[in-house]
Amino acid sequence: MPSRRTVLAAAAVVVESAISGCTTQQSSPAGPTWLASSTPSTPATHTGPDRPWVVIVPHPDDETLGAGVLIANRVGVGREVHILLLTRGMGSVARLELNGTRSSRWWGVAHNPAVEGYTPLTPEAFGQARRDELTTAVRALDGGRVHEAGLADGGVEIGQVKDALTALVASIGPGVGVFAPSYVVDDNPDHRAAGQAVRELAAEQPALFGEVGWYILPRYWSDPRLEQVDHYPVAPMNGQVKNRVRNACRAYAAWHPPASYAIGYHSVDDMFSLVDTNPRAKLHR
Repeated sequence: MPSRRTVLAAAAVVVESAISGCTTQQSSPAGPTWLASSTPSTPATHTGPDRPWVVIVPHPDDETLGAGVLIANRVGVGREVHILLLTRGMGSVARLELNGTRSSRWWGVAHNPAVEGYTPLTPEAFGQARRDELTTAVRALDGGRVHEAGLADGGVEIGQVKDALTALVASIGPGVGVFAPSYVVDDNPDHRAAGQAVRELAAEQPALFGEVGWYILPRYWSDPRLEQVDHYPVAPMNGQVKNRVRNACRAYAAWHPPASYAIGYHSVDDMFSLVDTNPRAKLHR
Protein backbone atom coordinates (compact mmCIF):
# COMPACT_ATOMS: atom_id res chain seq x y z
CA MET A 1 0.00 0.00 0.00
CA PRO A 2 1.68 3.28 -1.02
CA SER A 3 2.15 5.92 1.66
CA ARG A 4 0.13 9.14 1.69
CA ARG A 5 3.29 11.05 0.78
CA THR A 6 3.95 8.80 -2.22
CA VAL A 7 0.37 9.20 -3.47
CA LEU A 8 0.58 12.99 -3.16
CA ALA A 9 3.88 13.14 -4.96
CA ALA A 10 2.73 10.90 -7.78
CA ALA A 11 -0.49 12.83 -8.32
CA ALA A 12 0.89 16.35 -8.47
CA VAL A 13 2.60 18.76 -10.80
CA VAL A 14 5.00 21.47 -9.66
CA VAL A 15 5.20 25.08 -10.64
CA GLU A 16 8.78 26.31 -10.35
CA SER A 17 10.20 29.63 -11.45
CA ALA A 18 13.88 30.36 -11.54
CA ILE A 19 13.43 34.07 -10.92
CA SER A 20 16.47 34.95 -12.98
CA GLY A 21 15.11 33.09 -16.01
CA CYS A 22 11.43 32.92 -15.09
CA THR A 23 10.67 29.47 -16.51
CA THR A 24 7.19 28.41 -15.44
CA GLN A 25 4.97 25.36 -15.64
CA GLN A 26 1.31 25.20 -14.71
CA SER A 27 0.35 23.41 -11.52
CA SER A 28 -2.34 20.99 -10.49
CA PRO A 29 -4.26 21.66 -7.26
CA ALA A 30 -3.44 18.12 -6.16
CA GLY A 31 -0.12 19.13 -4.56
CA PRO A 32 3.62 19.23 -5.22
CA THR A 33 6.25 17.13 -6.89
CA TRP A 34 9.60 18.48 -8.03
CA LEU A 35 11.08 18.65 -11.52
CA ALA A 36 13.88 16.13 -11.95
CA SER A 37 15.74 18.54 -14.20
CA SER A 38 15.95 21.12 -11.41
CA THR A 39 17.60 18.85 -8.84
CA PRO A 40 20.99 17.13 -8.60
CA SER A 41 21.01 13.33 -8.80
CA THR A 42 22.67 13.14 -5.36
CA PRO A 43 21.79 16.23 -3.29
CA ALA A 44 24.63 17.42 -1.09
CA THR A 45 24.47 17.59 2.69
CA HIS A 46 24.63 21.24 3.73
CA THR A 47 26.37 22.47 6.85
CA GLY A 48 27.35 25.78 8.36
CA PRO A 49 26.63 29.33 7.24
CA ASP A 50 26.56 28.49 3.51
CA ARG A 51 23.44 26.33 3.81
CA PRO A 52 20.50 26.96 1.43
CA TRP A 53 17.30 28.37 2.89
CA VAL A 54 13.64 27.56 2.31
CA VAL A 55 11.08 30.27 3.12
CA ILE A 56 7.55 28.92 3.51
CA VAL A 57 4.95 31.37 2.19
CA PRO A 58 1.28 30.49 2.77
CA HIS A 59 0.00 33.35 0.55
CA PRO A 60 1.59 35.84 -1.84
CA ASP A 61 2.87 38.90 0.09
CA ASP A 62 3.84 36.94 3.24
CA GLU A 63 7.38 36.62 1.86
CA THR A 64 7.82 40.41 1.62
CA LEU A 65 5.96 41.42 4.78
CA GLY A 66 7.42 38.78 7.09
CA ALA A 67 10.63 37.61 5.45
CA GLY A 68 11.71 40.20 2.88
CA VAL A 69 14.71 41.28 4.95
CA LEU A 70 15.62 37.64 5.64
CA ILE A 71 15.53 36.76 1.94
CA ALA A 72 17.45 39.81 0.73
CA ASN A 73 20.07 39.49 3.49
CA ARG A 74 20.79 35.89 2.51
CA VAL A 75 20.74 36.41 -1.23
CA GLY A 76 23.02 39.39 -0.69
CA VAL A 77 25.75 37.17 0.76
CA GLY A 78 25.38 34.47 -1.87
CA ARG A 79 23.00 32.05 -0.20
CA GLU A 80 20.65 29.85 -2.24
CA VAL A 81 17.04 30.71 -1.35
CA HIS A 82 13.90 28.74 -2.18
CA ILE A 83 10.37 30.13 -1.76
CA LEU A 84 7.73 27.45 -1.08
CA LEU A 85 4.39 29.08 -1.96
CA LEU A 86 1.62 27.01 -0.39
CA THR A 87 -1.44 28.72 -1.96
CA ARG A 88 -2.20 31.54 -4.38
CA GLY A 89 -4.48 33.21 -1.83
CA MET A 90 -7.58 33.03 -4.03
CA GLY A 91 -9.92 33.41 -1.06
CA SER A 92 -8.85 36.96 -0.20
CA VAL A 93 -11.63 39.55 0.12
CA ALA A 94 -9.46 41.82 -2.03
CA ARG A 95 -11.02 40.10 -5.06
CA LEU A 96 -14.41 41.48 -4.01
CA GLU A 97 -12.87 44.93 -3.70
CA LEU A 98 -11.36 44.74 -7.18
CA ASN A 99 -14.66 43.50 -8.61
CA GLY A 100 -16.53 46.44 -7.08
CA THR A 101 -18.73 44.47 -4.69
CA ARG A 102 -16.91 45.60 -1.54
CA SER A 103 -15.29 48.92 -0.66
CA SER A 104 -11.54 49.16 -0.26
CA ARG A 105 -10.11 51.14 2.66
CA TRP A 106 -6.84 51.67 0.81
CA TRP A 107 -8.40 52.65 -2.54
CA GLY A 108 -10.89 54.96 -0.87
CA VAL A 109 -13.71 54.57 -3.41
CA ALA A 110 -15.50 51.59 -4.93
CA HIS A 111 -13.93 50.05 -8.03
CA ASN A 112 -15.86 49.95 -11.30
CA PRO A 113 -14.12 47.40 -13.56
CA ALA A 114 -16.05 48.45 -16.69
CA VAL A 115 -14.93 52.06 -16.30
CA GLU A 116 -11.41 51.20 -15.15
CA GLY A 117 -10.72 48.94 -18.11
CA TYR A 118 -10.69 45.37 -16.85
CA THR A 119 -12.95 42.35 -16.52
CA PRO A 120 -14.07 41.27 -13.04
CA LEU A 121 -11.61 38.69 -11.77
CA THR A 122 -12.46 35.02 -11.39
CA PRO A 123 -10.79 33.24 -8.46
CA GLU A 124 -8.32 31.68 -10.91
CA ALA A 125 -7.42 35.00 -12.57
CA PHE A 126 -7.12 36.62 -9.16
CA GLY A 127 -4.79 33.83 -8.01
CA GLN A 128 -2.61 34.25 -11.08
CA ALA A 129 -2.43 38.00 -10.46
CA ARG A 130 -1.34 37.37 -6.87
CA ARG A 131 1.26 34.89 -8.05
CA ASP A 132 2.55 37.50 -10.51
CA GLU A 133 2.90 40.05 -7.70
CA LEU A 134 4.97 37.57 -5.71
CA THR A 135 7.21 36.84 -8.71
CA THR A 136 7.89 40.56 -9.19
CA ALA A 137 8.54 41.05 -5.48
CA VAL A 138 11.02 38.16 -5.31
CA ARG A 139 12.87 39.62 -8.28
CA ALA A 140 13.06 42.93 -6.39
CA LEU A 141 14.54 41.08 -3.40
CA ASP A 142 17.34 39.97 -5.77
CA GLY A 143 16.21 36.46 -6.53
CA GLY A 144 15.14 33.11 -5.21
CA ARG A 145 13.53 30.01 -6.70
CA VAL A 146 9.75 29.82 -6.34
CA HIS A 147 8.04 26.45 -5.87
CA GLU A 148 4.26 26.05 -5.65
CA ALA A 149 2.54 23.43 -3.52
CA GLY A 150 -0.93 24.05 -5.03
CA LEU A 151 -2.80 23.86 -1.70
CA ALA A 152 -6.22 25.34 -0.97
CA ASP A 153 -6.36 28.83 0.51
CA GLY A 154 -7.95 28.61 3.94
CA GLY A 155 -7.59 24.83 4.08
CA VAL A 156 -3.86 24.25 4.56
CA GLU A 157 -3.18 21.24 6.77
CA ILE A 158 -0.06 20.48 8.78
CA GLY A 159 0.44 17.16 7.02
CA GLN A 160 0.26 18.77 3.58
CA VAL A 161 2.94 21.28 4.50
CA LYS A 162 5.15 18.53 5.90
CA ASP A 163 4.79 16.55 2.66
CA ALA A 164 5.59 19.55 0.46
CA LEU A 165 8.57 20.69 2.55
CA THR A 166 10.00 17.17 2.87
CA ALA A 167 9.81 16.68 -0.90
CA LEU A 168 11.54 20.00 -1.55
CA VAL A 169 14.28 19.38 1.01
CA ALA A 170 14.90 15.95 -0.54
CA SER A 171 15.67 17.71 -3.82
CA ILE A 172 17.99 20.26 -2.21
CA GLY A 173 19.78 18.05 0.29
CA PRO A 174 19.74 17.73 4.09
CA GLY A 175 20.95 20.47 6.38
CA VAL A 176 18.91 23.33 4.90
CA GLY A 177 17.61 26.26 6.90
CA VAL A 178 13.87 26.95 7.02
CA PHE A 179 11.85 30.03 7.85
CA ALA A 180 8.08 29.68 8.38
CA PRO A 181 5.32 31.88 9.78
CA SER A 182 4.90 31.93 13.54
CA TYR A 183 2.88 29.14 15.12
CA VAL A 184 2.68 31.17 18.36
CA VAL A 185 1.14 34.55 17.52
CA ASP A 186 -0.28 34.32 14.00
CA ASP A 187 -4.07 33.98 13.94
CA ASN A 188 -4.34 32.89 10.29
CA PRO A 189 -4.93 29.10 10.24
CA ASP A 190 -2.83 28.58 7.09
CA HIS A 191 0.09 30.42 8.69
CA ARG A 192 -0.20 28.50 11.94
CA ALA A 193 -0.34 25.17 10.09
CA ALA A 194 2.85 26.05 8.19
CA GLY A 195 4.65 27.08 11.36
CA GLN A 196 3.55 24.00 13.28
CA ALA A 197 4.59 21.74 10.39
CA VAL A 198 8.15 23.07 10.56
CA ARG A 199 8.16 22.72 14.34
CA GLU A 200 7.17 19.07 14.09
CA LEU A 201 9.53 18.21 11.23
CA ALA A 202 12.50 19.81 12.97
CA ALA A 203 11.82 17.61 16.00
CA GLU A 204 11.12 14.45 13.99
CA GLN A 205 13.95 14.73 11.44
CA PRO A 206 16.64 17.04 12.87
CA ALA A 207 19.26 15.81 10.37
CA LEU A 208 17.28 17.36 7.50
CA PHE A 209 17.10 20.82 9.01
CA GLY A 210 20.27 22.65 9.95
CA GLU A 211 18.46 25.67 11.34
CA VAL A 212 14.82 26.74 11.68
CA GLY A 213 13.14 29.99 12.62
CA TRP A 214 9.69 31.51 12.54
CA TYR A 215 9.04 34.94 11.05
CA ILE A 216 6.47 37.25 12.56
CA LEU A 217 4.21 39.38 10.37
CA PRO A 218 4.15 43.11 11.26
CA ARG A 219 0.64 42.87 12.67
CA TYR A 220 2.05 40.81 15.55
CA TRP A 221 5.34 42.59 16.27
CA SER A 222 3.98 43.90 19.59
CA ASP A 223 1.77 40.93 20.42
CA PRO A 224 2.09 39.94 24.12
CA ARG A 225 2.07 36.26 23.15
CA LEU A 226 5.65 36.74 21.92
CA GLU A 227 6.73 36.60 25.56
CA GLN A 228 6.28 32.83 25.27
CA VAL A 229 9.26 32.53 22.93
CA ASP A 230 12.74 33.93 22.33
CA HIS A 231 12.12 36.65 19.73
CA TYR A 232 14.36 39.30 18.25
CA PRO A 233 14.45 41.89 15.42
CA VAL A 234 16.43 41.41 12.21
CA ALA A 235 17.71 44.52 10.42
CA PRO A 236 18.74 44.89 6.77
CA MET A 237 22.48 44.24 6.54
CA ASN A 238 22.96 47.37 4.42
CA GLY A 239 21.14 50.14 2.59
CA GLN A 240 20.84 48.08 -0.57
CA VAL A 241 18.86 45.39 1.24
CA LYS A 242 16.63 48.07 2.75
CA ASN A 243 15.90 49.43 -0.71
CA ARG A 244 15.25 45.96 -2.14
CA VAL A 245 12.61 45.33 0.52
CA ARG A 246 10.96 48.67 -0.22
CA ASN A 247 10.95 47.83 -3.93
CA ALA A 248 9.34 44.47 -3.16
CA CYS A 249 6.58 46.34 -1.30
CA ARG A 250 6.03 48.47 -4.42
CA ALA A 251 5.44 45.32 -6.45
CA TYR A 252 2.27 44.90 -4.37
CA ALA A 253 1.20 48.53 -4.92
CA ALA A 254 1.44 48.50 -8.74
CA TRP A 255 -1.91 49.45 -10.30
CA HIS A 256 -1.99 48.88 -14.05
CA PRO A 257 -4.91 46.59 -14.95
CA PRO A 258 -5.04 44.13 -16.51
CA ALA A 259 -1.29 43.69 -15.97
CA SER A 260 -1.32 44.35 -12.21
CA TYR A 261 -3.94 45.13 -9.58
CA ALA A 262 -2.11 46.22 -6.39
CA ILE A 263 -3.69 43.28 -4.58
CA GLY A 264 -1.25 43.34 -1.68
CA TYR A 265 -2.05 46.94 -0.78
CA HIS A 266 -5.77 46.43 -1.27
CA SER A 267 -5.51 43.58 1.21
CA VAL A 268 -3.09 44.67 3.96
CA ASP A 269 -1.86 48.21 3.26
CA ASP A 270 -1.31 48.77 6.98
CA MET A 271 1.36 46.06 7.16
CA PHE A 272 3.01 47.22 3.95
CA SER A 273 3.20 50.73 5.38
CA LEU A 274 5.14 49.45 8.42
CA VAL A 275 7.65 47.54 6.30
CA ASP A 276 8.04 50.22 3.61
CA THR A 277 8.58 52.98 6.20
CA ASN A 278 11.21 51.03 8.14
CA PRO A 279 12.24 47.72 6.52
CA ARG A 280 12.92 45.09 9.16
CA ALA A 281 11.86 41.65 10.27
CA LYS A 282 11.23 39.85 13.53
CA LEU A 283 11.97 36.18 14.25
CA HIS A 284 11.42 33.72 17.06
CA ARG A 285 13.01 30.39 17.78
